[in-house]
Amino acid sequence: MKTIYDLIPEKFFTTSLKDNALGSIKIAVLREVIGNAIIRSNYPDETITFKLSEMRDVVEVPARKLKSREKLLGLKLCREFGVVDKELRYNVIKKSQQLANPNSVLFGDSVTESGDSVALTSRVIYDWAYSLRDINQITATLQHNALSEGGTMWNEEEGKLRQSLFQVQYVKPGTYLPHFITLENVTPELFVHLLLCVMNETRYFAQSTTTSTANVKNHILGVGFADFEQPVNSYSISKNWNNDDVNYETTSASIDAAMTKAYGEQGYVKGEKLVSLVNELWQDKEGMNALYAKAHADCEQYLKDIHIVKAKGGK
Repeated sequence: MKTIYDLIPEKFFTTSLKDNALGSIKIAVLREVIGNAIIRSNYPDETITFKLSEMRDVVEVPARKLKSREKLLGLKLCREFGVVDKELRYNVIKKSQQLANPNSVLFGDSVTESGDSVALTSRVIYDWAYSLRDINQITATLQHNALSEGGTMWNEEEGKLRQSLFQVQYVKPGTYLPHFITLENVTPELFVHLLLCVMNETRYFAQSTTTSTANVKNHILGVGFADFEQPVNSYSISKNWNNDDVNYETTSASIDAAMTKAYGEQGYVKGEKLVSLVNELWQDKEGMNALYAKAHADCEQYLKDIHIVKAKGGK
């Protein structure tokens, strides 16, 4: 973990999860849509939009649509390394002791079934994401039908055609979504856990478990660090965008420039070094086991410190 301190100063990480000190880490992520994506809320045939100006309506992605997928992958990682109760399921936590795992401490969780009204606040805050181009440029509406068992629209019982046509609006591949994730009071191990979740999750939004394979590629552009979180977010990037040429190079350059201006040359590290470091760590299975064991021990100690879990010999 000391290698991380060569990139991000040690002062921005905590050694005790009970501490609540100054210091903020912001990850700049460029989310590239690489497969048709359904980003909807109340209306099944419409994409969520936001009126950015009189001339531009953009696609809006609520933070939960991104966080939930990465939190779920984080739970799978914790199971892989044996640092989470086997009975725990996503959003189904029966006992307060089950909160003592890296995923719950990082992303926040609450007991859902027992009489304990225990909750842990999230140490990672997700931004809402906004597209750079107008919705008319990056979406397409397709008509679908619900076939019968015979593979046609024919209703065998009534002897006539079924009326089961419906439309779905998709966000097209090639759409870029600037995005930012902010962490406070995390250990280096929890920081690596988050990076693994962001780097390796590829399936998001509606119907991702039935009709979509990998539809988003996440590019970690860099990390800013300072005593206080700086006001850089997806909205400000999209609001100030005035380039008709939208591609990886132009978009990443704009985000890098905004982060460098906000955090300074000394407070912003490019993402390539972090991604390379995390990939190297992942190849070292013995090291990863040790990393997650340390993260688990820190989480167990944290729950003891705040008296959610009883210490040995304690009341």
